[in-house]
Amino acid sequence: MAEEHAPFELLKSFSGLIHRQPLFITDRLDVDSYHLTFLNKQGEKLDDDSEIPAFLEQLPDILPSISDRQKALLSIPESWRDALLNIHTTTINFTIDIDGKNTPDSGKNLFSYASHADAVSDDNNTDTLLIDLNRFNSQSFTEHLPFWRNHHKILCATNVNNLDNYQLCKSNALDLLQGQFYTLPSAKEQQKISPSIQILMELLVKLQDPDISPDDVAHTINQDISLSYKLLRLINSAFFGLPREVSSTQEAIIMLGHNKIKTWASLLSLSGIDDKPVELRIVAMTRARMCELLAKYYKGSPETFFAVGLFSTLDALMDKPLGSLIEKLPLSPELKEALLHKSGAAGNALRDVLNYEIGDWLAINTSSIPVEVLAKLYLDAIHWAKELNTQLQD
Repeated sequence: MAEEHAPFELLKSFSGLIHRQPLFITDRLDVDSYHLTFLNKQGEKLDDDSEIPAFLEQLPDILPSISDRQKALLSIPESWRDALLNIHTTTINFTIDIDGKNTPDSGKNLFSYASHADAVSDDNNTDTLLIDLNRFNSQSFTEHLPFWRNHHKILCATNVNNLDNYQLCKSNALDLLQGQFYTLPSAKEQQKISPSIQILMELLVKLQDPDISPDDVAHTINQDISLSYKLLRLINSAFFGLPREVSSTQEAIIMLGHNKIKTWASLLSLSGIDDKPVELRIVAMTRARMCELLAKYYKGSPETFFAVGLFSTLDALMDKPLGSLIEKLPLSPELKEALLHKSGAAGNALRDVLNYEIGDWLAINTSSIPVEVLAKLYLDAIHWAKELNTQLQD
């Protein structure tokens, strides 16, 4: 097992920051691939002559530990790109962000290239064009579209951070999207909660009751045949690696404790919402895991921190303001304060996680947790969420 994780552990030795963002196929919000950006500790671009890290030659072997896609967009220094050319056997399709520079002559058979809309010229016809929506209003965006389409095979909008931008890209049939839009609730605050969501909320209320007994936890889970099946299937999977098979919810509670089972049942319930992008489920799992790992540094309860990360996605999953949803759940004061006001130890952990997720590097560097620690915990969390999601999909 140690050898299997060796390439991933090598990635964690990188001294800077690594940021992973999904690239969505616009018309159905499936993840096409991930954009990996490598930065220094301050969140700044690496110099083009930066030292080549030890993990680079193993990057094709590392990527499957944080992505189940066979392609990736990379924002890396020129020196790294040149080193990647020496990797002749890879099943990963790399697209290299050339960031305003001329398309290199070398590597055309190994890589495709991406350029930025603010640096487009007639002699730089890369396959992919990255269009930063922070630099274009809707009018200039529409005006430029014919030129962009004429010079590039794939148009990818970045910083799609609100639902209006998402609708703009969708109505103009862009190929790919990158941004935080999918982690936001819809604007339809007055819409009625569907019966399935109402049932889910009632289940979460029961599971989060601080006074619920282990027997009642088992009874609540067993009332939902699909949930009890999913829970036992997951607990008996290689992901948990238990020494023997668990045959009932009651047995799972005895082995893992009823608080852990409450948390896992809540996660499985939320992951069952099927009208949302799968990536939102991965975000929920990543936030939960990174918060849980931060509990050690903030001297808090891992289970409480996990729940904070998990429930931070309730608004996006249910298209309702977080405050109105939290009011309906019998959460502890610590959990409520963390979710609504980012206060307390768990709230500080959630703040760190959200800042890393959106790439707010100024805020990350003001955290009480060293940036090197946050970077490693982030990698551990996205690896963990990827492995868990694989189990849930099988």
